[in-house]
Amino acid sequence: MNDITKTARQIVSSPEDHLYDTSLFTAAWATMKAARGQGFDPQRLHPQHLIGHPTPTPEPIDQTLTRVGDTVRSYAAKQGYRLPPRHAA
Repeated sequence: MNDITKTARQIVSSPEDHLYDTSLFTAAWATMKAARGQGFDPQRLHPQHLIGHPTPTPEPIDQTLTRVGDTVRSYAAKQGYRLPPRHAA
């Protein structure tokens, strides 16, 4: 039983290696729960638990520079610094 639980733990800890067969991941998850004496409802295991969400698309550089500049200006204003007007150059 310990050997089965160890194999199940390896499968559950790296789901990205077993995406080709989600039933294998589900069986491993059920084995882990059974080893703890807990029940398991496979209907509650959704695909988003198996696949990571994609990273957000990066902002265009102009938007990033504007956002960072606004943040720096707001902190400087809170500290009492007088900065030249925006786009003074």
